[in-house]
Amino acid sequence: MDLRILFLGENWFGSCARACAYALRRANCDVLDIDLQTFIPQWRRKTNRAVLRMLRGRIVREYNDHILAEAAHFAPDILLAFKGSFVERRTLELLRERQIALYNYYPDTSPTAHDALLADSIRAYDCVFYTKNFWTEHRPDVLAGCEAVFLPHGYDADVHRPLQLSENDMRQYGHDVTVIASHTSEKERLLTRLVQLMPGLDLHVYGDRWMGPSRAPELKPFLKGVAIFGDRYARAIQAAKINLAILSGKVQGVMQGDETTTRTYEIPACGGFMLHERTPELLELYEEGREVAAFETVEELAAKIEYYLAHPAERESIARAGHDRCVPAYSYDRRVDGILAYFGRSMSQQSESTSEA
Repeated sequence: MDLRILFLGENWFGSCARACAYALRRANCDVLDIDLQTFIPQWRRKTNRAVLRMLRGRIVREYNDHILAEAAHFAPDILLAFKGSFVERRTLELLRERQIALYNYYPDTSPTAHDALLADSIRAYDCVFYTKNFWTEHRPDVLAGCEAVFLPHGYDADVHRPLQLSENDMRQYGHDVTVIASHTSEKERLLTRLVQLMPGLDLHVYGDRWMGPSRAPELKPFLKGVAIFGDRYARAIQAAKINLAILSGKVQGVMQGDETTTRTYEIPACGGFMLHERTPELLELYEEGREVAAFETVEELAAKIEYYLAHPAERESIARAGHDRCVPAYSYDRRVDGILAYFGRSMSQQSESTSEA
């Protein structure tokens, strides 16, 4: 499809935004991507973050000015923002005057919990493609009356794929049970109870925000203290005997929590065995017992871990079947095909309306 797309998102290897940008290129779109992290420093020290807060207004203004300048030169058909952090409503209104279709592919649970600018601007898009199925019945108030389409997460064909593992990979990542996820209180409670039930478990937890002083002391021996991305992420999934896909739980401002996450697609795509919290949405994607293993309570989780560690052939069969179900059906290539098809329908409807007038 011969379209020009101005893409907004983070472009680091392994990000969902990058996955979409490259999938669009594979769909023969001309993509100009503006990397948010070029403008927003990823500083962690408290003093640096204080300076960043002082400069935030100037940085946001420069980012939005850059979007407008690039749009003026590039003349895109579509602006596609992955989440759309720090994009101002005024910027979107000016782009709409240039007849640019404005789309947001929104990956999170709540559009208002983290970013005041986003909470204001998200209503200005022509369509919001949302990843949380419960929005279909319980749409956030801020999106009342807005055009919105359910479009799930997916996997990145460049990142989430089986790799040839070395002896070093197996020594570093070859654990019985691996969790790769950012910290939430719900995940902490579940894993704390799990290690209480299975104190000798070979469990390794990778991800951000697990090392705070208030975290459960029972988990400290299992925390790696680092987040892993890209090829390291894919290798860790493939090397683990069991990969846990734990959901975040309820988030402030929404009525329900996730039923799937990015890991729902990434673990099978990497060829890993996935033990996932059981949800209706999961069971629409995979057949339990053949393509995925699932649990509801922590007691069932412990029992499933014990069972599948003792049955490696069954584990490997489920991992293969899960991979075959996921690849290529749940790729970001398929997801962006949905966005492009939506644009095509919208253009046809506009053309029909113009001809009738």
